[in-house]
Amino acid sequence: MTLRRYVLKYKTDKETSFTPNFVTSQIFSCHEESLLVEYLLTSANLHYGLTPKQTRKFAYEFGQANNKKLPENWKKNECASYDWLKGFMSRYPQLSLRSPEATSLGRATAFNRHNVQEFYKNLSNLLERETFGPESVYNLDETGVTTAHKPQKIIARKGQKQISKSTSAERGTLVTVCCAINAVGNSVPPFFIFPRVRMQDYMIQGAPSGSIAVTHESGWMTADNFVKYLDHFIKHAKCSNENKCILVLDNHESHISPKALDKCKLNGIHLLTLPPHTSHRLQPLDVSVFGPFKRYYNEQADAWMVSHPGQTISLKNIPELVGLAYVRAFSPSNITKGFSTTGIYPFNPHLFEDLDFAGAEQETTPPPGTSLCQQKSTSNPIETFLQDSTTIQSTSSVSFKTPEEVRPYPKAQPRLKKGGRKPGRTRILTDTPEKEAIEAEYNMREGKKRMKTKVEMAKRKISSETGENNHFEKLNAESTESQPKRKVLDRNAKTEKRVFGDSDSEDEKDPFSDADDDDDAACIYCNSLFSASRSREKWIQCQKCLRWCHSACADVKHNTKMFSCELCIN
Repeated sequence: MTLRRYVLKYKTDKETSFTPNFVTSQIFSCHEESLLVEYLLTSANLHYGLTPKQTRKFAYEFGQANNKKLPENWKKNECASYDWLKGFMSRYPQLSLRSPEATSLGRATAFNRHNVQEFYKNLSNLLERETFGPESVYNLDETGVTTAHKPQKIIARKGQKQISKSTSAERGTLVTVCCAINAVGNSVPPFFIFPRVRMQDYMIQGAPSGSIAVTHESGWMTADNFVKYLDHFIKHAKCSNENKCILVLDNHESHISPKALDKCKLNGIHLLTLPPHTSHRLQPLDVSVFGPFKRYYNEQADAWMVSHPGQTISLKNIPELVGLAYVRAFSPSNITKGFSTTGIYPFNPHLFEDLDFAGAEQETTPPPGTSLCQQKSTSNPIETFLQDSTTIQSTSSVSFKTPEEVRPYPKAQPRLKKGGRKPGRTRILTDTPEKEAIEAEYNMREGKKRMKTKVEMAKRKISSETGENNHFEKLNAESTESQPKRKVLDRNAKTEKRVFGDSDSEDEKDPFSDADDDDDAACIYCNSLFSASRSREKWIQCQKCLRWCHSACADVKHNTKMFSCELCIN
């Protein structure tokens, strides 16, 4: 009857408006819910956002800390109900369930105001030197495509637990694709790096026009291949000392070599590096191009698998699939949007606000009652009604606890450096001071590599000599295996006679003397000690180094007057 009465009233007067009356059972007041909204948004900006399950549990803890009248099912499950979360999300349209992008701690802390401002400072320095139009501002980066693609969503039976889609392999073979774009919306043809030793004709069949391919055993970019790419880039960008350009790229070691810097210097290319771990926000290719490219590549690979049942994608199919995806992803709209979103062109050094650096500044916990989120609130008729209602539960200001007091914001401890590589930074590589410092560092690193190579060669030589000594020891053992061991040496004149001759020199060591163990003689070939030698084994001394060895090891007669070992001869 109540519903019928409302319907008749609405039919009688079309201007009649109705407002919900659920406020009588509302658990949190409008102010308390606004604090929850503020806490959720701030946590998301700190890269520690709450999942729906965590939000429901946190709402229960917040209500319990403030002695709210909670439903019985909340107390039983120790979390808020799903219906409450659904109504809470509907009352605040600024909230939505999003799929976050996995961000490492390195990226979260590296994207800070100091690093970003240093990058914009270097870019501003280049733009002030000469006049660079959008056609002269480039961005370069590499991405990888594999023969094992990621399947797209398909239509299947509802309720089926496991859905399968055919792919080429569990783990495919990686091919590196190096790309470059400029702020006007154009792109340089891709540069393929195949994990092969020799070039094959299929490596550019079906690829975008103008593409070239090189090989490397790993399939990754190297310093030598980057020099080859610069020739490819100079050909299509048509840059020179009269027509200079800016090339923004990351700090990968393959991009920083004296040969590459010399080539860029000679052809008017200003190399500007990004701050480490900031490419997800400052690199146009990562922001707006590579994402669609990977998606379109997976679509084309899916279509190829459907049209070629029972076959697998091989390296021969990679250029064609890349060519089909490249045309769609590297569109002028995607490219120009990437440059404007990163603030590179048009140049906008104040693009990022405090909210964007919240993740890097999480070492400082926001004080209770404050928030890093400063989004504009939208008018909500239900919220307006709730504010005017007098039936909302009220809490004492003395015992009230804010969400930050119930669950403080995550506070990370300062990360200690554990050594390793020298931290990178944004810099203009082609400037003379930077170029000279890179060359000096490169020469020092190459010197260390050469020294390491010499040490390894010396170790291999010693190892080979040890192998020869083992061979000599085996020969010596074979020559004396029929002779029994003796524990005590005879001390007659015959055994005390020096085996290398009749010399009576006192400074020459007698291997048969009763000396201490420290003075025991060792064979320079087999390293066996005289104290452990067999009876009647003949020893001989080198006349140059005065070291002892078995006559059998040296392959000489024991009565030889003048003997020099192979170490002294060599």
